[in-house]
Amino acid sequence: MTTNVPGPKKAVPLQQGLFHIPASPGDTGYLIGSKCSNCGYVAFPRRVVCASCVKDDTMKELRLSGKARLDRFTVAHQAPAGMTAPYIQAYVQLEEGPMLYTLVTGVEQKAEALQLDQPMEAVIEKIREDEQGNDLIAWKFRPVKR
Repeated sequence: MTTNVPGPKKAVPLQQGLFHIPASPGDTGYLIGSKCSNCGYVAFPRRVVCASCVKDDTMKELRLSGKARLDRFTVAHQAPAGMTAPYIQAYVQLEEGPMLYTLVTGVEQKAEALQLDQPMEAVIEKIREDEQGNDLIAWKFRPVKR
């Protein structure tokens, strides 16, 4: 996973604990999930109790690869405050198993730019600015360059 966190503004995670923010130029961002040591179930975000075998205290933190396949998507033509339309919303299937909702980046924001089942990769990017002008950051997915 790569990180595209812009400029001198303060980068603020949209929510703590969902992803690692690089601390240095050689560091990379990644999503943080968990894996059950009893049955192997993988979850994102992290869980304490396994949703599969319902065992408590078996979920161990897991650095997710950020590699995925595009499952489904839509182009939104109206945007909430702080975002610009059009933008692509999608579900991607992580190679470790979980399906997650994401915004898509790195392509023209129209349906023709994507194909179902194409390989995707996670990036940490600005989602929008907060009231203080800081960059709110979270994960997005982009098509893997061939």
